Amino acid sequence: MLELYPTNYEILNTKDRITVDLIKDGEEFLRQFDINQDFILDTVSLIYRYLRIKGKIPHNLYKFYIAAYYIVTRHPFAFPAHESKKDFCKKFNLQISSLEYCVDRFVSIFGYIKILDDMNFPYFIDPERDLSLEIIKNIVKSKIEAAMMKFLLYNKPINSQILTEELVSDIVFEHKAFPEELFRQLYDIISILIEEEFTDHNEYVMLQQKYFI
Repeated sequence: MLELYPTNYEILNTKDRITVDLIKDGEEFLRQFDINQDFILDTVSLIYRYLRIKGKIPHNLYKFYIAAYYIVTRHPFAFPAHESKKDFCKKFNLQISSLEYCVDRFVSIFGYIKILDDMNFPYFIDPERDLSLEIIKNIVKSKIEAAMMKFLLYNKPINSQILTEELVSDIVFEHKAFPEELFRQLYDIISILIEEEFTDHNEYVMLQQKYFI
């Protein structure tokens, strides 16, 4: 069984000490505001990952803490999240341009999937760590593999549009892995995932054409 014990602060190297101090300061910074405390650990975690990748400290790290909080509180399951950027920034005395710059940095570095609802409010999905997206990917993979087997064995054609519609319906209504209100936005995500999966299955198509046709 894995057990973790508090690290002796004195044996950390200078870079690690600075990182630990920064995330502790960031947590204290966030707690002074009237925000949802449940999101603080995820916010600090995002900053920690950012610092580890960048290897250097931004000029004003607190702006990045605010932007990180903005991102982690705007998962699709937060719908409807219709607080304007102006109102959000007002709580932290932050300029909208600063928020947008920091958010863009996170999106660029971590490859966040950004979607907009019908009122143009943004939501963010971590492509590497989001559990709902992982479930969605597994459902898509399973559906594609089944469709490919039917294609190979029975020469049953595959219609990607129909497949996408079936998957979106299953994900939203059967598995409840995405908000029903963002049905249209999920359709776009599924279309991309299906295209990626079909790319991986090109070898099956070649086999089918070579041996079954």
